[in-house]
Amino acid sequence: MTVLDLSRQSRFSPQRIEDIESGIETWLSDTDRQILAKALSVDPAVLKEVESRPAGAAVVEASSGRDLETAIIEGARNLPCPRCGQPLRCSVQDGYDFDGLPIRFAKAFCTSCPYVFR
Repeated sequence: MTVLDLSRQSRFSPQRIEDIESGIETWLSDTDRQILAKALSVDPAVLKEVESRPAGAAVVEASSGRDLETAIIEGARNLPCPRCGQPLRCSVQDGYDFDGLPIRFAKAFCTSCPYVFR
C-alpha cells in the first residue's frame, strides 16, 4: 500500500502519513488510531503497541509556545531546542476546523533530547 493509498483510505494527509512513518508523529489519539487501523486492516492494539511517548518527554502545548508555533508556521529553519539548544525537526500540518475552514498546526521534535512541540 502506498502513502497515497493509505491517505485516501484513512483521510489523513499524505504529509501526516509520512510523519507517522518517519517517527515525527509518534502518538495517535484513540479516534485516529482506529481510523488508521481500519485503513490498514489491523487491530488498533497493534498500532498502540508501537506508539511511543518517551519517558520524561517535555510536551509543550501551542498555547504556551506561541513564538515557536508562529516561527514554525512561517517556515523558519534551524530553530534551536528550548531544552538543549540542538536543532528541532519541524513540520506544519494542514487541517480543517469543525466549520470546514483551513487551519495549520505546528509540530517539532528535538534531534537530541525528548523535547516535543505539538
